Amino acid sequence: MRKYLFFLVLVIAFGIFFNSCREEKATTTSICVLIDVSDKRFKNQDYVNENVPKFLSLMKLSGQTGGFSGGQIKLSLINELSDSKSKTIKIETGETGLMGENPLNRKDKVVKFQNELVQSFTQILEQANWGTNASKIYQKVTRELIKMKKSEADNKYLIIYSDMLENSSLFSFYGTDWKKNIEKLMADPEKALEYLSKKGPALPDLSEFEIFVIPSRTSENDEKINLSEQFWKVLFEFQGATISFNSSLEI
Repeated sequence: MRKYLFFLVLVIAFGIFFNSCREEKATTTSICVLIDVSDKRFKNQDYVNENVPKFLSLMKLSGQTGGFSGGQIKLSLINELSDSKSKTIKIETGETGLMGENPLNRKDKVVKFQNELVQSFTQILEQANWGTNASKIYQKVTRELIKMKKSEADNKYLIIYSDMLENSSLFSFYGTDWKKNIEKLMADPEKALEYLSKKGPALPDLSEFEIFVIPSRTSENDEKINLSEQFWKVLFEFQGATISFNSSLEI
């Protein structure tokens, strides 16, 4: 009787397991992660340990359970340049179903992908030139969005670790009359985007994008970041993006 029950439980377990493999739909995801080097508080290994599992979750992957979805994660910096070096880590989509890839083998690939991501993220933080005063946020972000626009991925995410306080010749959250100038740009987003497109690349249609901004707030910059949040939401949402500002990556 016990052998029969054990056999029955085993059959049911395998049935559930194979059924889940058959029903899982593998998707592709493109993620771009930008880290602002003007704020040294982002130079912290905790950001890597805390956020890498969340990046994988956006891709429907996990170091514990694996997953068959695929795609790529690009890591780059926001600094005084309109573009900078980057590192891209990729994982191919796995074959699902009864005749698909062995789930255990697939899990090993996901773990390898996660380890490569941790290593690359850590390396970028260690090698960055931290504490620069200028941040060409608009130009860098727009260039990355234009590149991602060409991707055929099912899901597209831009993750920005920055207070988003632009400080360039385009516009600035610093200096004389900065608040008045920012509010003037916010008042007419269409006109603001037209002005910005003449100075740098034009912000593309963002209806297929979800953007996460993770600022590092202090009592000194809190009110300025509140205005920054309003400003960037006006621009990105005018172009169709879904955007959120939070102190941590909330997915």
